Amino acid sequence: MVKFIHTADLHLASPFQGLTKVPGQLWQRVYDSTFVAFQKIVDAAIDERVDFVVITGDIYDGERKSIAAVNFFNEQLGRLADRQIPVFLCYGNHDFQPVTATNQSLPANTHVFGNQVATVDFKLTDGSRVAVTGFSYGQRWIEQDVAKQYPIKGPVDWQIGLLHGAPYQAGADNHYAPFTVAELESKHYDYWALGHIHKHQQLAAAPPIVYSGIPQGRHKNEAGSHGYYLVHSQGSRLVPEFKPVAGIGWRTVNVNLDDCQNQPAVDRAIAQAATADAAGQLQLCAVRISTSQPRWRLLVENDGLLSHLQARLGMRESIDWWPYQLTLAACAQPTNLPALDQQYWDRAQAAVFTPENLAAVIKPLVKHQPLYDQFIDHQDLTEFKQRAVDLINERENHQDEN
Repeated sequence: MVKFIHTADLHLASPFQGLTKVPGQLWQRVYDSTFVAFQKIVDAAIDERVDFVVITGDIYDGERKSIAAVNFFNEQLGRLADRQIPVFLCYGNHDFQPVTATNQSLPANTHVFGNQVATVDFKLTDGSRVAVTGFSYGQRWIEQDVAKQYPIKGPVDWQIGLLHGAPYQAGADNHYAPFTVAELESKHYDYWALGHIHKHQQLAAAPPIVYSGIPQGRHKNEAGSHGYYLVHSQGSRLVPEFKPVAGIGWRTVNVNLDDCQNQPAVDRAIAQAATADAAGQLQLCAVRISTSQPRWRLLVENDGLLSHLQARLGMRESIDWWPYQLTLAACAQPTNLPALDQQYWDRAQAAVFTPENLAAVIKPLVKHQPLYDQFIDHQDLTEFKQRAVDLINERENHQDEN
């Protein structure tokens, strides 16, 4: 038997985006959330008595890491060291750095992969041999296919690849160690522990090629479940099991206020929608209001309703949800253009609204490279599509009026 934890993209001390006018007690909980998520992962490693832990890049949010984040990370690695649990880690595009024998002050149980692909092999207590292969980013962008340098599986019982990168996309910039699934499969490893993509997912099952995702989402485009993978052997294969740990969730809720006759009814309707199925998480909410009542529409448009809700919640000792945005729901119709066939509109959307096209538009406007990287990592095409629909509808309505 072999059992280990795969995590990545911790982004310790990363700032949350899109939050304003947050009360002090809520701000502290938000700030602590990336630390708490990793501490839960370490707790699980100890409780599960795993054989080792792998961390595939972006431990920190930038190359200038805070002292608090470094100290916390070292403390958590120390907890694993106390239980004789080895840690194998690499750095990614956010925390890239030259790795030398003298610039890594981590506990003795921790192996940091250098800037060239290398393999470490060791024996478990049952005598089985494990090999872990990986490398760390020495610069922000790595455009070459580093996966080519990974060796074929050696004479070991289990071989695991650590790779912080993104699947190759034709016509895209491919800045992050691009690879193909077929290429990884050709190495005959037993598990690929991927980092960089913040949504947990499996690209293949045999062997598992897995993004663990970010343990704690930090902005509205990182909604959904976040955590790590607990991986264990089952016969001759490794089986990953996703484990959620995020203490804060991002969600968009839709609320219809047509039946609300007074302010308390409005407050209850929004609170119920925001906290439904919260599972103990603090919910950070973008609320979309639909209503035909002019007074509620006006309160949304002038930000009066948002200010009211935030003021009420800010007075509570315990906050279980927080509205960071309140908007009127967009028109449900895809478009009002009578001459535009829906089929061709759908094709146009698929061709125009792509990550590559968005990056090409944004790149000349964002001169500061880290800001460009941050934007591309966090882009959400849904909002751009909806805004295009709104503009088309506005133009058509204007033409009808004239």
